[in-house]
Amino acid sequence: METDPQGNKPKTLQKIAYVSILNSADLEFLLWDLQDAIAAYARLSGTALPRPVDLNANDADAAVDGIVLAITDKPNDEAASAAQQALDRFGNTGTRVYVVVQATCGRTEEAHRYIECLRQACELRRLTWCGGVVICAGSGIAALHHSPRMGLLRRPFSEAMDKLVGAVRMGCSVEHAQRLGGGDTGDVTADGVVFAKPAVPTPIWHAIIKRLGTRAQSTI
Repeated sequence: METDPQGNKPKTLQKIAYVSILNSADLEFLLWDLQDAIAAYARLSGTALPRPVDLNANDADAAVDGIVLAITDKPNDEAASAAQQALDRFGNTGTRVYVVVQATCGRTEEAHRYIECLRQACELRRLTWCGGVVICAGSGIAALHHSPRMGLLRRPFSEAMDKLVGAVRMGCSVEHAQRLGGGDTGDVTADGVVFAKPAVPTPIWHAIIKRLGTRAQSTI
């Protein structure tokens, strides 16, 4: 099911705001991975790279045609309010909204509920909901920063993120971008998001992330 008729219309995005709702190394890593992949594909295709806009800089030229929100699946009141304020800033503009949600490993109920809340919030503000990705990795995923992007540990998340990259580059919903590219849309939910989980069982994943995090701390 396409999430928003407006999201079916490709549009070249000129300026994009990447917003991490929390001061979180994990969310910053996920946004960095997204932006790095967008830049890499732009170089390969010889196309222009959308200009990132810092909403915190109070730039007078802060109008954007796309926004990527990075947030957890269980935000506290302050974080939820910050997400609503970010959406309020572009109300009634039709700005395309994408999300990167960090979710609990092995559980997706909260993510489904929060995604639905975000989609409804966009509809109320006449923003164009375009879906996104839900990274079901729990906390500590930033420890994968130096792991190969298509290695065993990062590959499931990278493949999901690449679907978001395609949508942002086309300026349409994740589902519609998959259709235009001839890809499979079977893993896109009714709310237009793709869920990605680790390639290894949850207990093993937790042990790996804990070990990588400990190793990273020992080198600081």
